[in-house]
Amino acid sequence: MITGPHSEYLDVTQAAEALGITPTSLYKIINHTDPSKRLEPVNRTTHRGDGGYRFRSGDVEQLKGHYTKQDLTSAEAAKKIGRSTTFIHKLLHEGSLAFYEGEYRGKRTYFIEETELERYVQENPDAGKYETIYDKKTGLFLYQPFVKEDRKARLMELKRVSNRQVEAILQTEDNERLLYKEAVADGWHPELHISDRKLNTAYGYALFKFPVPRGIDSFIYTMIEEMFKQIGPSNMRVHAGQDLTVEVRKSVLKGILPETHPDFIDKLRLFLRTGEIIVKYDGVLIDTGLSPITVYLPDAKKQTLLRLAERENQSVQEWLEEKLERFFQ
Repeated sequence: MITGPHSEYLDVTQAAEALGITPTSLYKIINHTDPSKRLEPVNRTTHRGDGGYRFRSGDVEQLKGHYTKQDLTSAEAAKKIGRSTTFIHKLLHEGSLAFYEGEYRGKRTYFIEETELERYVQENPDAGKYETIYDKKTGLFLYQPFVKEDRKARLMELKRVSNRQVEAILQTEDNERLLYKEAVADGWHPELHISDRKLNTAYGYALFKFPVPRGIDSFIYTMIEEMFKQIGPSNMRVHAGQDLTVEVRKSVLKGILPETHPDFIDKLRLFLRTGEIIVKYDGVLIDTGLSPITVYLPDAKKQTLLRLAERENQSVQEWLEEKLERFFQ
């Protein structure tokens, strides 16, 4: 706080610190469209000559309710249990977590009491775990083949418990399910090892939908193995539900040619839902089939578009894709 005869006044840095926000955010509050949420400087017209804005300490105190909090935001709750903010929003909307809405740092925000989050975790002990397709530390990846003498198995479940720990379950050809650690102690070992590939930053994914295989020796698993090996888990997304969905970034499967792997290429085309399969001289290109388009908007309309997407917890790309999909139906 400023010392001397004007000690009841705060400068920008002090006011921002008192509200728990950055000075940049404070400047936005100074010009907030809602007068009840605006922080009015005592020297708005003379601040340049005064060396910056000054604020009454009492005015800053009155605004604290809008910019300080006691409970967890959805992002903080997600971090506490090791999940995404999207996962927390899903729990809120389905009623699994009690919440309330309030104003925080100038925005309407979801809040969850810490005791409520603790209740959910106690009732759902797997809440902090999430499915993954690859663990760099152990080299494990989803559907990885394992062998023990003349027996075969696949890694069918892979869940991350923490940054350093995963849980994995193998399934044998006889449908026996084995915990990974126990299986390794019993003599099972990976038949295939992979290393991750460099992230392809090109936008979008090609989408495959495979029927869920009945047995671990299915050719579908062999195809996914090849994708893991050549494309790398950083460029893939895999989800098992009613279908086995595999999404891959634009990539080339080298050595997969019509004269050597005709069945492989036929099945790629059969199960492709979005994207293109292009045979090249050195292999098969899996292309997303997406191309960019540039649109120019007035800044006001751009900001409106950003707000509409944010309101639905989506990126502008996701929001536009959803709206355009309905338009083209």
